[in-house]
Amino acid sequence: MVTVFTVLTSKGCIRETNAVLHFLQYRFDPNVSCLYRDAEQVPLRPRVAQLLAYFLAHPNQIVTRETLLSTLWQHGEFREAALTQSITELRQALKDNAQQPTFIKTIPQQGYQWICPVESRTFSTFKLTTTMKAMFVVGAVALSGVAASVYLVSSSAPVVTRVKAEQDSLIIVPMVNETGVQANAWWGYALEAALRQHLQSHYQLVPRSQYPELAENSAIKQLTLSLKPIQQRFLLSVTYGDTQSEIIVEQLDESFEAIATEVIAQLALGVDTKTAKKSSLNLAMNDYYRGVQALNEQGPQLAKAYFEAAVAQMPEHLESQLELAQICWQLGDIDSATRRFEQISLSSASTATRARYHLYYGEFFKARGLHQQALQQAQLALDAAEQSQQVELIAMAYQLKADAFWVLQRWDEYQQAMSSAHVLIGSRSFAYSEAQRSFYLANPPAAGPAEKTLLNLEKSKPVLAQAIAYYEQTEQTMNLIKALFAYGQNYLVPVVESEPSLLKALALAQKNGYHYLEKQILTYLGFYYIQLHQGEKALRYLNEINGEPRFIPSYEQQQLLIGMAHMDIALQTGDTDAMQSAITQYRMLLESDYISSVTRANVKLLLGWTWIKAGKLEFAEQLTIDAMHDYQMLQLQEVETYALYTQMYIHLLRNEPQQALEIITAHQHTNSHLLLLYGVVAAEMLNEEALQKRFSDQLAGLENSQLLQQQLLQIRQQSSIDKHFIAELIDAPYSVYCQSKWTIN
Repeated sequence: MVTVFTVLTSKGCIRETNAVLHFLQYRFDPNVSCLYRDAEQVPLRPRVAQLLAYFLAHPNQIVTRETLLSTLWQHGEFREAALTQSITELRQALKDNAQQPTFIKTIPQQGYQWICPVESRTFSTFKLTTTMKAMFVVGAVALSGVAASVYLVSSSAPVVTRVKAEQDSLIIVPMVNETGVQANAWWGYALEAALRQHLQSHYQLVPRSQYPELAENSAIKQLTLSLKPIQQRFLLSVTYGDTQSEIIVEQLDESFEAIATEVIAQLALGVDTKTAKKSSLNLAMNDYYRGVQALNEQGPQLAKAYFEAAVAQMPEHLESQLELAQICWQLGDIDSATRRFEQISLSSASTATRARYHLYYGEFFKARGLHQQALQQAQLALDAAEQSQQVELIAMAYQLKADAFWVLQRWDEYQQAMSSAHVLIGSRSFAYSEAQRSFYLANPPAAGPAEKTLLNLEKSKPVLAQAIAYYEQTEQTMNLIKALFAYGQNYLVPVVESEPSLLKALALAQKNGYHYLEKQILTYLGFYYIQLHQGEKALRYLNEINGEPRFIPSYEQQQLLIGMAHMDIALQTGDTDAMQSAITQYRMLLESDYISSVTRANVKLLLGWTWIKAGKLEFAEQLTIDAMHDYQMLQLQEVETYALYTQMYIHLLRNEPQQALEIITAHQHTNSHLLLLYGVVAAEMLNEEALQKRFSDQLAGLENSQLLQQQLLQIRQQSSIDKHFIAELIDAPYSVYCQSKWTIN
């Protein structure tokens, strides 16, 4: 150990008295924001040090999250997630257990409380004056067996004699099953769980969902496992860095706990397995892990049978009960799922299990359109996840909150929740859940199609491509389906790639009985083919869905898209039967009492477009005015623009260019292609050269406007402009009911 001595001249120094805060084996110097455990400095980020200082200044007080945010994070869209992350880091630095805290106690629905006694002790230091320069004589003396901590006597930060190394990140790679029997893969899930139990306090374990992104990161250590048969037994090969080992496994039973202990010992992973807490495992756990394997690789029907077998042998096993409740509703059995969720007791549950319970229950409420209840469960999940200090669970809770805020039209809170998820897990937070919100009138994005500040398609595209390759290689069917589905929904993926991706996801979901995912993919395929103006094909997929009316959001969406598919056929071909089917479907939706306010506004606009095609402008005008008012109430500015330029188009068809110009000149945001296009046409009809040039220049400045500028050239070549030329030569408002034809091409 090296001790640093510092000698100061007697001149040019001033004496100061400082207070250092002591608690158990720790001391914290608030003057230099340094924390020490005995003689070791514990590294802290500046914000985490400020958080500790605040707690120490307010011991035994219940401090709300709002107070901490207003004190330490006054600005920034990531405040909530930053606080959560800092609490987690501080607990890790103090080796505190959120479930049995020594220092920081979580008070559910209130905040946090510092519960450890704090003692303030003073000491004297010398500080240099600004007029005199101290002369330093520094000597290094090697000592053995002596623990000492000596500071530079100056206004600078202390010299660290020994710094605690941060925990290494570790990926436990899913076991490669080389036995030739797929059913044996369950043992790998069980072994991984046992290894995680032993290693979680010594390593930063990377969640499974992050493996595709981080597998090639050489800075992160990996523990790899493979199992193959050998002389009526099994050979487990394990690798950690440059260390390799092989273990003979006599039979695949509950021995995974003992094998995990042997793996840790042989690889010298630094865990004392003698004192480590042993899991209470028995033969019934075999069925539980077989269920986990089946759920990931073979489908929910087989998984359900295994979880039921586990519960039959272990009636109090919460994890099996929870998976059964989730599987029941995803297979369409709402009553059984409700009963199972209500019967689960959390009195003996770990914080991680409580978090998963509230996440699963919240997803169940969301699927039934009960978004306030989903939001309540999301908050309970977030509270439990923060106590468990598992980043993945915290991020999932934020995503569930975002889903609820989306439907409740609480846009600012939605963006904050998604930003928090992004801070915690990066672009993966957009890859799946956000992809499902990316189609326009079927489910309009909060920021509008033109600017999705959170839907970062560019970042999620390579993440998903990487995930697809990884899940194919590791045969993780459910995750592969989700990755293929999200990749197919990404607008930046060309049709030659997105269509096969969606169809492959559908085939896998149908083959393996993932019925809930199958319905989601079928619904999106309906919209996908409407985008491509293939209404007949869209109807074929939409009619495959056996909709459950009690799953209100998905049922509503399916019915809306059926109307859009009929409308697409009518708009593309003029088929009167298809047009009547669209009108009937939209009217049925408007007369129903289950659709959301957003969908009701969308249906009014879509029905208005259908009436324009049918030549009933008076019907169309009233519907678009009503839709515009609804969008204004819902603060959906981009879709409100659809209603505005639809009204302009109606005025142009009626030879009322002045009324059309009044709409665009009164509108503050004129960055819409069709709004500007119709503005140019109206100005041309009135010979308003200044307005015509202004709108033309604005349109030319927008991306993908070349086709519209060609249409304007054709209009200008006409001796006079009437409704026939308008209808024939320029795009109608319903040319953008999916994306827009000048963008999708």
